[in-house]
Amino acid sequence: MKESMSSVDVAAIVTELQELVGARLVKAYQQGSEEIRLKLHHKEKGALDLIIEAGKRIHLTSYKRPSPRLPSNFAMFIRKHLGGGRISRIQQFDFDRIVEITIERWDKKIRLIAELLPRGNIVLVDENGEIMLPLRRKSFSTREIKVRKRYERPPSRANPLTMSEHELMKLCESAAQDKEVVRILASELSFGGLYAEEVCEKAGIDKNKKAHELTEPEIKAIHEAIHALFEPILTHEQSMLRAHIVLEDNDKVDVLPFELEVYKTKEKVVFPSFNDAADEFFTSQLAEAVEEQAQAEHEKGISKHERVLNEQLEALRKFERKEEESIKKGELIYARYLELEELLREMPKKRKIETVTLPNTDLALELDTTISLHKNASAYYERAKTFRKKREGVERAIEETKERIKAEKEKEVQVEEELIPEKKEVRREREEWYEKFRWFETSDGFLVIGGKDATTNEILVKKYMDPNDLFCHTQAEGAPVVIAKTGGKDVPEEGLREIAQFAASYSNLWKYGFYEGECYCVTGEQVSKTPPSGEYLKKGSFMVRGKRQYFKTALGLCIGIKKTRLVVCPSTDSQKEQMDIFVELEPEGELEKNELAKEIVTFFVENAKEENNEEIKRIATYEKVLKYLPPGKSRIKESYPER
Repeated sequence: MKESMSSVDVAAIVTELQELVGARLVKAYQQGSEEIRLKLHHKEKGALDLIIEAGKRIHLTSYKRPSPRLPSNFAMFIRKHLGGGRISRIQQFDFDRIVEITIERWDKKIRLIAELLPRGNIVLVDENGEIMLPLRRKSFSTREIKVRKRYERPPSRANPLTMSEHELMKLCESAAQDKEVVRILASELSFGGLYAEEVCEKAGIDKNKKAHELTEPEIKAIHEAIHALFEPILTHEQSMLRAHIVLEDNDKVDVLPFELEVYKTKEKVVFPSFNDAADEFFTSQLAEAVEEQAQAEHEKGISKHERVLNEQLEALRKFERKEEESIKKGELIYARYLELEELLREMPKKRKIETVTLPNTDLALELDTTISLHKNASAYYERAKTFRKKREGVERAIEETKERIKAEKEKEVQVEEELIPEKKEVRREREEWYEKFRWFETSDGFLVIGGKDATTNEILVKKYMDPNDLFCHTQAEGAPVVIAKTGGKDVPEEGLREIAQFAASYSNLWKYGFYEGECYCVTGEQVSKTPPSGEYLKKGSFMVRGKRQYFKTALGLCIGIKKTRLVVCPSTDSQKEQMDIFVELEPEGELEKNELAKEIVTFFVENAKEENNEEIKRIATYEKVLKYLPPGKSRIKESYPER
């Protein structure tokens, strides 16, 4: 998974961020050791939040996070010197991962420089080019990032977007003998491997060909491919960007401003802007990191108890061994009493304690020569009693430790929810809790809620599922959790089949073009997050114990408007009858999710009654329709009214 922005990403973001010119800086916050958030106000766009994370990313965000209780020194410095100023310029240095934001106030003009390359920084620079304050003070071989030092950029490489054909030829001719063309494009032109391979593919050049062996026509083809690929950035035309997140098995693997051949067959989620796509991609990483940290802390607690348990088991074995040995020595003294008495009589009385080893035994007896053998045997039996008491104490401690481990494993992972970013949305006044998930009501009136990914599956089961609810799932990989809120009542057969169809339709069966699938239902009390001993359950997975009820069901979904709400439901006749307007979907179509979402929105708007047109536009937005679409391609089987 991509962890930071490339030079291409930065160029695309800077193109879109030109809309911030004229915006006023209201406040600054430091969210972490590397990240600041600038609160802006634009006279046309209103309140905006700009995230800058040193060495990683820059983009607008629609997620809200709690502000630190005490602002950092760096945030206070920005507020003091930039507060109330307006952004007059945003630019990328050449093709580097460095963004310069110029903010002007009546009394000064200051540049905020965001270095997004590895070991990057955020630096405030005055009109004379001197550093006012860096986020972190650092020293490199070529520059120093310290107060009152002149700001020097990291060493730059050639800018491929302004490079002439002749300059490209010179670069390739001067390359080392063993350097392939793809390596030259990736490193010397800052494209990175992904875009370097795309350029070679577009130019029709073998990426492994030695750079110094390229012919003039091949250089020309590469130069033209660069300009063709990066035309949206070269022309600063936002309309030519096609921002999207690339998915693989429902995991986000990359975010891009335009499509690449390498991801041609991958599933994609398209966004209105690259800022939106980057925001969703990187902020979801942050949410996962918070959850992973909580999981790590949880596992650390378990590991601590397991380490104590291992030490206790080792002590138990030691006490058992010593107890057994002491008893054997006491018994040996009585078994060979006369022989020992004879040995002691013949021994010179030099020491109080004598060590005696009898023939045909491996036990060494330590005997006190000042007392009788009977008392020596009693001493060994007393020692055995001492070890037995210690053993029994350790056994009790072991049981207590095992109980702690069991309780810790059964305990939910405690995530500090305030650390998880929350999407800022314009919500209806009475939005219900389940509307953050996929949901519908069966024809019998039972509420059914489905997860969208591993995270929402976990939340749904842990936070909202009761023991008497129904838990439904398919055997197919990559399926959502679906629960039905029964309130302890029996769900009729028709409702069960609707639930099964809903669960199967959102699984990967749809993506792979199946028209039918199998789903099972169990009660909530049969579902657990505790795996068998020695096994591990990944996020979004659960243990199901006991008998299951299976259903074979056709795949099919309807998306429509019902009582001024956008809803999704199984494509049964009883569900369709309750909708004012709908489209019915089935697998194996020609349309990707983003094209299909646009077509559905257009259909709803065009077929709405004139007096409801504005309301339909508010309800059936592209983003809302997109989140209800199943994975993979689909086609519209039926609609009401007919198209």
